Order: sequence, then structure tokens, then C-alpha cells
Amino acid sequence: MDESGKEWRCVGKVEELARKKCQRLYSAGGKTWDLALFHSKGVFYAMEAWCSHLGGPLFTGDIEDYKGRCHVMCPWHGYMFDLKDGSNEIGLKQEVHDVKIENGDVYILYRTELSLTAPE
Repeated sequence: MDESGKEWRCVGKVEELARKKCQRLYSAGGKTWDLALFHSKGVFYAMEAWCSHLGGPLFTGDIEDYKGRCHVMCPWHGYMFDLKDGSNEIGLKQEVHDVKIENGDVYILYRTELSLTAPE
């Protein structure tokens, strides 16, 4: 655990997670803590699941090459967010989280447990 209370959380196998470009990760902390996991050009990215504009589900957005960088487009209003740093041209910002691959598993540095399935 680091000073922010975050730990590396295993979310699944690379070969399984790489099958989808965008997917939701459910947080043990509740819906507002959910993340969106993206896979593009062999790289995984993680950011807040809900758009900072009006809460659109970014995990259902499209990944686009925009100005030479990978972005996700919010399905509600079309805002583009850089997958690497969460930035946007009009000043909106998404929190992004470090992702690493170890022994064929994908890990995200985060404060709660994460799952591919919704809690019951």
C-alpha cells in the first residue's frame, strides 16, 4: 500500500481483458468508485468510469485516435478524454490510474477492490 492508501489490484488476465476495448470495473466502494478499463494498441488504461461533465458512462464510449493520442469519447455529449492523462480540450479532467502487467495479469493501483462483475 502506498501513502494514498492505494494498492495494486489484480483485475484479470491480459488475454481475457484485451478482448474488449472498453469495460466497466466495479468497485467494492460503490458505483461512484467504479473505473473504466480501456485497451488500445496493446496498452491498458484505467480512469474514472463516469464522465466529469454530466456522469456519462465512459466504459460504453468509443476509443478514438484524436490528435495522435488515444482518447475515449463520452457517449452522452461527445467529450473526448485522453486515456493517458485524463485531460480534455475544454478543461474537464478524469482521474486516471496506473496500470501494470505482471505474469499475464492486469493490475490497477487503486484504493478499493475491483471486479468485472457487479456486486449482488
